[in-house]
Amino acid sequence: MTPPRPAWDAVVPAPPAERPARPSPVRAILLATAGILLAVVLGVTLSARAGALAVAATLAVAGTWRAVAPDGPPGLVVRSRGFDVLLCWGSAAMITFLAFTAPGVG
Repeated sequence: MTPPRPAWDAVVPAPPAERPARPSPVRAILLATAGILLAVVLGVTLSARAGALAVAATLAVAGTWRAVAPDGPPGLVVRSRGFDVLLCWGSAAMITFLAFTAPGVG
């Protein structure tokens, strides 16, 4: 009689466990894409400052969405909630500061 094989030595893999349905990251991707497209259009048609402010606004919206969403929007959840929000809002603040203070941007 042969001894039973351990599970890690099985030739046939175990049936996959049923995964819970995950929400789609499409909304977050659309937000980021729309913000980038808006920044490009504003930067080309109006000024570099307007494009930079559109990028800053997109980051601020993404940070706010991450801060208030209960589970965090899929696609924006990368690290801990606090770090994600700090990174988005801090980047938005720095880009806004640079947009208003950089020489020759206007």
